[in-house]
Amino acid sequence: MLVHPIERIGKHHGEAAAAVPAGATVRDLPVLPCFRLAGGVTLVALEAQAWPGGCLPEGVALEDLKVTAAGMARSGPASRVRLPRRDGGERVVAVMAIDPDAAVFCCDGKGRHLARVAPRGERPVDPGLLAAGLDAVGCQRLIRQALDAWPRLFRLGKDAGYARFCRRLLRLLVPDMCAAMPEAVVNRQFVLAGMPLDSRIGDVADVVVVGANGVVRAPCRPLQLRKGPAFLLLQRDAIDAESLIVVFGAAGHAVFQLPAMPQKPLLDWLGARRQLAAQMRAFLARAFADMPDEDGSGAALRRELDLFSPPAVRNLLARNTPVNAAVELLVADGAGGIFIRGWLRDPHQLVAGAELQAGGSAPLPLDPVWLRFPRPDIDKLYKARPAAFGFVAHLGQLLEPAGEAILRLHLSSGGIIELAARFAAGHPAELRDAVLGGVPPEQLTTDAIARIVAPAAVPLHRQHLARRQAPEIVQFGEPVAAPRFSLIVPLYRNLDYLRFQLGAFATDPAMRRAELIFVLDSPEQRADLVHFLSGLHQLYGLPMTIAVMSGNFGYAAANNAGAALARGDVLVLLNSDVVPEAPGWMQRQAAPLRRKNVVATGARLLFDDQSLQHAGMRFARDAGGHWLNLHYHKGAPRDFAPALKARKVPAVTGAALMVRREAFLAVGGFTEDYIIGDYEDSDLCLKLRQAGGEICYCPDAVLYHFERKSINRHAGYQRSVAGLYNRWLAAQRWDGAMADLMTRFERRGKRPAA
Repeated sequence: MLVHPIERIGKHHGEAAAAVPAGATVRDLPVLPCFRLAGGVTLVALEAQAWPGGCLPEGVALEDLKVTAAGMARSGPASRVRLPRRDGGERVVAVMAIDPDAAVFCCDGKGRHLARVAPRGERPVDPGLLAAGLDAVGCQRLIRQALDAWPRLFRLGKDAGYARFCRRLLRLLVPDMCAAMPEAVVNRQFVLAGMPLDSRIGDVADVVVVGANGVVRAPCRPLQLRKGPAFLLLQRDAIDAESLIVVFGAAGHAVFQLPAMPQKPLLDWLGARRQLAAQMRAFLARAFADMPDEDGSGAALRRELDLFSPPAVRNLLARNTPVNAAVELLVADGAGGIFIRGWLRDPHQLVAGAELQAGGSAPLPLDPVWLRFPRPDIDKLYKARPAAFGFVAHLGQLLEPAGEAILRLHLSSGGIIELAARFAAGHPAELRDAVLGGVPPEQLTTDAIARIVAPAAVPLHRQHLARRQAPEIVQFGEPVAAPRFSLIVPLYRNLDYLRFQLGAFATDPAMRRAELIFVLDSPEQRADLVHFLSGLHQLYGLPMTIAVMSGNFGYAAANNAGAALARGDVLVLLNSDVVPEAPGWMQRQAAPLRRKNVVATGARLLFDDQSLQHAGMRFARDAGGHWLNLHYHKGAPRDFAPALKARKVPAVTGAALMVRREAFLAVGGFTEDYIIGDYEDSDLCLKLRQAGGEICYCPDAVLYHFERKSINRHAGYQRSVAGLYNRWLAAQRWDGAMADLMTRFERRGKRPAA
């Protein structure tokens, strides 16, 4: 096939006009016919027989002829193809997009005008005349041009008139086309068709569908089986009951007609063809991995296949097999990666390597990147000497893991053992917590977090946050006009201390200038909380606002939602298990904020046994070099002298943190990258310091803190390494800043004895 750009001539291009043979004018030139292919696209067929007198001018070869256009403002696309004929001759077909008033000429190799092309009219191309006398190669080239080159060059893919021309051409050139079989409805966008594909056409390179409304490429190549028909995925809006399907192979092409639209649902179709289920699942996984899923129907299909037509799992658990293995958790992180957790027992050391193949992706080596750790529970199960190990890994080179996955164990002899595994289904937060719970805490090194946990947990956490909707607002009483303080209390599961907290608020005159905002991060408790606070509102008369989050999005997101509703100049961030000791604590804790450079303050917090829980926060490394948040004088008596001194501190806890609203918003509030809760308060303090603010500890503001009563009720936190992940994340963000800050405090002598 030869495709060439057509030369353009004319003053608009700054070129010299082509010469007319001596003694002749343009009007004296013979006229060649042209045809309308579609829209503004013109087709000219050149061959010796079509020339006046039945032969070309002396010394002119057909292959030298060119079609040129003059008088066009700009050049459009064009193509030229040579089509062999059965009589040994050739037909040259030139197609171009030209203006209606352009002058079109046929020129020889030296640029001389040999003929005029008739003005483009409304006479459509006759497929019979265009294809008449072509040999097999010519027919194949013409079909390829009509279905591939011309739709792309001239944007004819959605032209219904051009589609009709292509149908007529195909029926003329392939009168004995086979029927495609309408197989199944895949989802809202796609259907499945079957075709008896002849292997003689070679490897399939492309598939084009000619429907009533256009000429389009099929979204993927067909599934070709060793025996039986090939199966092709087709777009529903591109086909009808008369659609023609053209399969282009390396050695030829085949044309099929779809006699009717598929009607049978895919799951029913698979139920009747269970022997094809595994291959069809893999085929659909590959196809959907390469296509956008704008309406979510692709993801829905994968989930339905997992539930209604799950892949077979080979049993590698029997005690009499020399190698035992299992995939315990397989999570697609939604960003092109997979988290896998499993175990392998290989007492005879037969396994030389492992790899994972997911959906239509290429196999990825597993053993070079996995983290191995002992599994005494598995050894105990087999009542044998230690030979089992667990493994976790994150494989991030995939586009969109889908369908089933295969764990492939390579034996030293060259043999292969395959174990099919299913992807875990669930909400992104559930999958995130599963990833965090998939690594034993004692095995969680900094490297393991960076390589394995974070790459999977981060995208899942972001997907979870992206599902957040605006909170529902419930208001009790008339909101306080022009409040100075906005108290924000995030709630998660634990409502045990609210009656004591509200009782303390009710006796404090400062609440007349404060608004009270409760943010419920466990929306399943909405009815209980509204009923409970309604009674306390009637008892104390305190106005209060409840913001009900649309899901559990964590401590940072809950506080940020409360801050978005706040109207006071000072935000007072309180845990739900913090209870003031006496009235007046807000004024005392807010006193340092009168100084311009102070943007946040913390209170003296006590355990219920009267010992100190918090007197400011500092940063220190543990024996392993990890940064920790430590509270000054934790566990000392409440009146321990160093804890009674007001002073600047590196940071303060978020359990009772007072901050200027303007400063809070300027740094973006709490960072929501931390999972569930931990390290957000120190991160906020470091952001405030980075922006130039100072932080003070106020010993005269005394509150009780019944520590970690809410977070300990979070199953995802209790079963996972979220705290260790958050510690790692804080160090990634602030390692240098924490080191510099603590050096400055120690140099100034502002570090009391811990």
